[in-house]
Amino acid sequence: MKMIKRNILAGLAFLAFLGTACSLDLEPIDSIGDSAAFQTIEDLEKGVTGVMATIGGHGIVGQGDRASDDLRYSLSNTGQGVQVHNWTYNSSTTDLAGTWNGNAALVDRANRIIAIAAKFDQEDPTVKRIIAECVFLRAYAHFEIVRLYCPNYAADAIGIPYKFESAVTNPSRLKQGEVYRYVLADIEASIPELNQYADRNYWVTKSAAYALKARVAQYMGDWDMAIAAADEAQGIGGFRLATPAEFQGVWDDDVAEDVEVIFRARRENATLGDYYTRASNGDIFFHPSYDLMNQYSADDIRYYTYFGQNEDGKDLVIKHDGRPNDKSHVVDLKIFRVSELLLIKAEAYVNKGMNAEAETVLNTLRAQRIVSPQPLDLSTPELALKAVQDERRRELAYEGHRFYDLRRWNQGIERSAEDAPGNTLTTLEAGDYRFVFPIPQEEIFANDNMKQNAGYSN
Repeated sequence: MKMIKRNILAGLAFLAFLGTACSLDLEPIDSIGDSAAFQTIEDLEKGVTGVMATIGGHGIVGQGDRASDDLRYSLSNTGQGVQVHNWTYNSSTTDLAGTWNGNAALVDRANRIIAIAAKFDQEDPTVKRIIAECVFLRAYAHFEIVRLYCPNYAADAIGIPYKFESAVTNPSRLKQGEVYRYVLADIEASIPELNQYADRNYWVTKSAAYALKARVAQYMGDWDMAIAAADEAQGIGGFRLATPAEFQGVWDDDVAEDVEVIFRARRENATLGDYYTRASNGDIFFHPSYDLMNQYSADDIRYYTYFGQNEDGKDLVIKHDGRPNDKSHVVDLKIFRVSELLLIKAEAYVNKGMNAEAETVLNTLRAQRIVSPQPLDLSTPELALKAVQDERRRELAYEGHRFYDLRRWNQGIERSAEDAPGNTLTTLEAGDYRFVFPIPQEEIFANDNMKQNAGYSN
């Protein structure tokens, strides 16, 4: 299969040009002009590499983990993520502003490359592909914002602005139906011009686009779309689940390109594992919760891959602890995996009343994770949904899904006493306004038309 070889580091220099925009409504100040920075298609390639480098861990891992029931506050924590963990955040909480700003910067930079690319030959295949990659990234970033900062999907529920260009504007929040239509339209527009195979899956492919479509459809509750998109994402690229022998390699960035990871963001220095434990000195900010660890059987390989202990016998999250013989906690960010697609399909089947199909999908996954998996009980709709939810929690722990899944399922959080040491809060009831993060105060200041989420003050 032909791989697209592209220099990931070459595009980083273009971040200076792309600016440091952190609002959906503010255009960054250029350090150099378009004509000087982008004279060739090679320059354009470097520019899209710089856009890719904007993809961050916020909302994927980190904030969603800290707000969920999958982490236990560490008594050695010196303030890291405490507001998010205790649900005491507000519009001025820095961590959540970073989540919004990072995705807004991704939108802005993608739009700028799209505008610059319009000056090149529109029939050139490379130009077409670069535009498609940026259109996908625009959709991806908008969806990250809408799922974190808006309530459960409803066509008439409040959404976010959708930015198609880098410009100083004061847009109002759209209805979610409009936002999701724009996201899906951008995904569909990108697919025809995207390549399928790319070096180490670091670049946007058709499979990545279909994987995003499947996730979007899941949040919408469009189960037919979710199943069809998940099948396309896996089938087009020929991706498969990691075997038990390969599973650790997924997290060590040491598996073949058709194994498990459909789309990843390259990390050379960012310490993803520092959301839980500081790489430099081993200070623990959050332990894995006892409740989560108790969800795994003794023969489940995920337990030993996701959890460990330090020399003092304290529980650690080790899922993102870094590549062997490399920098501690530096590891690629896995954005879409085959197992997520299977779990999306299983949830879709259950919601369509197709429990036998859901059981088949779940058993396919469990056979690669558990030495002797026990039979599942999907005899009622309630048991079937719980089986999917439990497996989703076990498989996707610390990948930034749990908190938003609980909101999607209209479930609350109830931490046990042993998972709530110190002054940790224990209960967040289903439907609580804090399941939706507040719009950052700086965004409210920047845009007179930006409306704050219910429950928060400006």
